[in-house]
Amino acid sequence: MSELAVDPDDVRDHPAPPGGGATAPPPGGARRRVLRVVGELNYGGTETRTAELLPRLVRGGTVMHLLTLSDHVGPGPLAGTVERYGGSVTAVPLGARFPVRFHRLLRQLRPDVVHVDCANFSGVLLALAAVAGVPGRVAHFRGDDNAPRSPRRRILRWLGGRLLRTFATDVLGVSPGSLTFGFHRSWRDDPRCQVVLNGLDLDRLRQPSVDDLRAMIGAGVADLVCVSVGRASPEKRRWLLPPILAALRDRGVTAHAVLVGPGDPADDARVRAAADAVGVTGRVHLLGPRGDVGGLLAQADLVVHPSSLEGLPGGVLEPVALGIGTVACDLPGVRFIDERLPGVVIVDPGASAADWAEAALVAAAYTAATTPSAASDRFAHSPFAIDAAAETHLAIYRRRPGRVRTCTEGV
Repeated sequence: MSELAVDPDDVRDHPAPPGGGATAPPPGGARRRVLRVVGELNYGGTETRTAELLPRLVRGGTVMHLLTLSDHVGPGPLAGTVERYGGSVTAVPLGARFPVRFHRLLRQLRPDVVHVDCANFSGVLLALAAVAGVPGRVAHFRGDDNAPRSPRRRILRWLGGRLLRTFATDVLGVSPGSLTFGFHRSWRDDPRCQVVLNGLDLDRLRQPSVDDLRAMIGAGVADLVCVSVGRASPEKRRWLLPPILAALRDRGVTAHAVLVGPGDPADDARVRAAADAVGVTGRVHLLGPRGDVGGLLAQADLVVHPSSLEGLPGGVLEPVALGIGTVACDLPGVRFIDERLPGVVIVDPGASAADWAEAALVAAAYTAATTPSAASDRFAHSPFAIDAAAETHLAIYRRRPGRVRTCTEGV
């Protein structure tokens, strides 16, 4: 079996437990206090999935606190969701004083589990957590990151990996590929390793948008509306959208590209320059971050996800859950979704704009032939259902004995 193959034993494809099993409190009322560490709390895949799990984890007996490492001003747009469910958000930017401030926060919160979403740098944080006596130390890999690195970056990655292998009690990946490329190619031999699929909240995706997307972008009734969801970063390759529109135009198809997600001045400028170069300036629309992504996706004819680096991409999983045909790069995480749900059209990462355009027409035909109810029913019985993900998280959090607390510390 190749390193990228999906072993059936890696993931148990079972539907979510009936009756919302993820909401069941732990025996005896024992609760687990979890400190989740993320880079920032913004509209990204990791952050959104974390926020969606919160209600179920809280009902299952977890008190969740989040630590962000970003030096951005403010805690981020999803902080309100965390606080609404009784948690807190603390920003501790990386710097010379970080170890001291992190140790102080651990002493203050006294978590039972520290759960880190920072690739191999997680090893540094888990080592500090071990020194502070935290019994549960979880590293979570999100991406199939096999990109070339400088010698300095390779050394830092190696050091972080050594700390991780020494101090982690659990090593999770959103797909087999994320553990293969992020942690180690022999991860299946390590009993701490487990594939934990991102759960997706269909109720959130079903919320309608207040905007009529076609009217908002000036698209005609017969025009194709291509949506792409993802933050502005080089690996997302948003600048491929304008050439794809031009290739569709060459086939006699008028199409619009709608880009949803946090922008970046340089990346946005590159998208606009690409649109000017091929003459589709008026048909490329950068909407920025939106809280109604599901409502916008439901109005799309197809989704184009040109990212070349993913773990288990929400930008593919979300539209497929709604019955929207999606074109995406041939990546392990994309294949993982395609093997479990219909609606994904896969192209080579180096495919031409003409190849993407041809795949886009196939994806649009799938959307036209698929009802949202049929897609939702398939998704609800898939391993990507959010209750199944919540149950797995709760089982991991309860695996380690809770810390002994004094009567003044509460739960």
